[in-house]
Amino acid sequence: MLYREAGQFKASYVADQAIFPIAQDRLIMLALLVVAFLVVPAVASEYAYRAVLIPVVILSLAAIGLNVLMGYCGQVSLGSGAFMAIGAYSAYKFANGVHLPLAWIGEQISIAPLPVLPSILLGGLMAALVGILFGIPSLRIKGLYLAVATLAAQFFFDWG
Repeated sequence: MLYREAGQFKASYVADQAIFPIAQDRLIMLALLVVAFLVVPAVASEYAYRAVLIPVVILSLAAIGLNVLMGYCGQVSLGSGAFMAIGAYSAYKFANGVHLPLAWIGEQISIAPLPVLPSILLGGLMAALVGILFGIPSLRIKGLYLAVATLAAQFFFDWG
């Protein structure tokens, strides 16, 4: 421990509820953000991006989502991986072009490939829509039954 909280007097409720109430924490986070946004892009190789940094960001987002859902909300969810997979697959399909065969009229709809940022946003939207579709029937259940319903979503999307 490099420092102690003693002497960090808080004069208001807003200061007491701050995410980083200690001044040293704010300085360390600022330094980490400067390194992450300025130094890493300048010195990281393509291998570091593809093999280390992108998976770390993806898994960190998944962990933050589980922390919000299970830690703050207290809901046990076993299907969040399925919704994350739907978002990732949708973003991939939007980035590479979407081809939808319409069997009833014998035609095919094709959507041109999109840039990365709109693909990611649309992938998140698709994951949210599928989550809403599974969430609406599950609104009245809680506890173990919610866990079973989300586990069913996990198996459903793995098999489908």
